[in-house]
Amino acid sequence: MKMVRGGDGVWRELPGYQALWGWFGLSRASWLTLPRVLMHEMPDDWQASMAELLHEYDQTYRNLPGHSVVVQVKKDGKFTAMPDWVAYRYPDMEAIESFKAKQ
Repeated sequence: MKMVRGGDGVWRELPGYQALWGWFGLSRASWLTLPRVLMHEMPDDWQASMAELLHEYDQTYRNLPGHSVVVQVKKDGKFTAMPDWVAYRYPDMEAIESFKAKQ
């Protein structure tokens, strides 16, 4: 468990840090990329929470250097076009529903 010493000298656990670190698992991922179309298929309260977190993130990190990030898709190790279901204006609902975990 990650521990930090507070201003009062008391050591405290950081369960949020551990949870986020654990979510990435043993991958070497440096980025998290989420398809907009799938986020919009989440329950409305989840979308509101996500938007709040993204606004907080934007407010915290206002001085990032002017780099840009490009998302590219690979299939079988080769670059390919974005799949049709990613089009957030015209989502392929049949494909999206097939991605959902069976309850």
